[in-house]
Parts: sequence; structure tokens; C-alpha cells
Amino acid sequence: MVLEGSNGSYYTGWEVARRLRSGDWSPCLRQEDPDRRLVETESGALLLLTPIDPATLPPRAEVRLEGEAARVVRTQRRCRRLRNRRYGFPDGS
Repeated sequence: MVLEGSNGSYYTGWEVARRLRSGDWSPCLRQEDPDRRLVETESGALLLLTPIDPATLPPRAEVRLEGEAARVVRTQRRCRRLRNRRYGFPDGS
């Protein structure tokens, strides 16, 4: 199972269960039709989780199996830093 978070991140059922067990997240509400969960994060923010078809994950994300754990991992960097840009004086020194 893959869930899309209202924060734009994606989670597997394993990741959600682990965060709930560890106390990183606290369950608030669960709706069954349509299936949705509302959890409170460590910072006190509310996060809505909605199941999606794993085939609809964006190209930047994929599900990887690590032993018995399934995780959604980012396959591309979020943004490219300005690596080639020079800072400092206008003449580049």
C-alpha cells in the first residue's frame, strides 16, 4: 500500500505503521469510505494520508524493498543547488 500525504510526500503502509508505533505520529481520525487517515506529526502538524495506486507515483519516487521493509524513496534531487554560481565580488574573485 502506498499513501500520498497532504505534505506532498509518499509513504508505504510499513512506514506509516512504524511511525505510529514509534510515537513519531499519533493517529487522529480514520475514514473508511473513502479510505483516509489523519495523523498528527511530532511537530504538531496534521497530515492527511490517502491511498494511491503505486503505478501513479511520480517519476521522482519509487517503492524499494529493504529486507521486510518497503519504503518510498526519492530517485531525483529536490532541486539543483546553484553549484556553478560564484558568490562574492562581482568580478568573481
